[in-house]
Amino acid sequence: MTDRAAYDVPWLTRRAHRWYAKHTFHADDLPDNLVEQKRAQGVSISVALPAVDEAATVGRICRSIADALMPDLVDELVVLDGGSTDGTAAIAREAGATVVDARALLPAIPAVKGKGESLWRSLSILSGDLICWIDADIANFEPHFVSNLFAPLLADPATMFVKAFYRRPIAYGGVVLPKGGGRVTELLARPLLNALFPELGGFIQPLSGEYAGRRDVLMQLPFFTGYSVEAGLLIDLLDVVGLDAIAQVDLGARVHRNRPLDELAPMAYAIARAILRRAEGWGRLHAAQDHPMHPLVMASPDGVDLFDLEEVERPPLAELTGDDVAALS
Repeated sequence: MTDRAAYDVPWLTRRAHRWYAKHTFHADDLPDNLVEQKRAQGVSISVALPAVDEAATVGRICRSIADALMPDLVDELVVLDGGSTDGTAAIAREAGATVVDARALLPAIPAVKGKGESLWRSLSILSGDLICWIDADIANFEPHFVSNLFAPLLADPATMFVKAFYRRPIAYGGVVLPKGGGRVTELLARPLLNALFPELGGFIQPLSGEYAGRRDVLMQLPFFTGYSVEAGLLIDLLDVVGLDAIAQVDLGARVHRNRPLDELAPMAYAIARAILRRAEGWGRLHAAQDHPMHPLVMASPDGVDLFDLEEVERPPLAELTGDDVAALS
């Protein structure tokens, strides 16, 4: 673990500015000899897509990666199926991916729902020295969504993790506006991270679902199992490897399925709870966390609904012991 910085907000804010200037990459900043760099370093690369009912987009994504990047850059392409019923698995296989049932990995530990659960379990089977996770609902996917994420890792051995950023178009009534997506990011995650973890203020898309890292580092990280996996990983990376070992890279624009506004509250609630939990653990928030552990209460004209959003925090896979497996089973 790195030393946690004293909670001096102005100093941490200046640190975020310095980090942004040095560790933010655009397409023109990236090398174009990735295959040569990969071969010279003797590393292997895995790409994995967590997916549940993504038949409309998963095939195009997998085919694009298989045709443009395999086998020279990408050695392994895996779809982590979380229980799809729409033909996602068959479409992904036909497009060149290996498909695994994410719930069946680490079978001694009962699975829970969530993207983070699939990512955590996937580390038990992905073979690459460098691992990239890509969401399976991207409608405008191009191969650079993968290659750009690996570029900073191959260019600098001190870089341990790379996060994507992009513009977020949003559709309203059949009209696609050039920006306006990422509502949970802009209204909750970025403000809350800036307040409690201001050294992370330089991240443009802290909740982006596209990122790549070195396997040995990823194995040291705990994983929240649901919506808060991205926020949790970013804070824990700050602790495990330090800010200067993380980079962010521009992927252009990302078009995907936008959730209706009324579906965003559970996501926002889970992410807020994870950030507050980490802030308390770091000594940056001295408050009991009992209330946020209660179910989310949402009132509607038809009554009151309760959403149990309790997420499991999986331990770093590298630290998993037989006693841990027995306790989790």
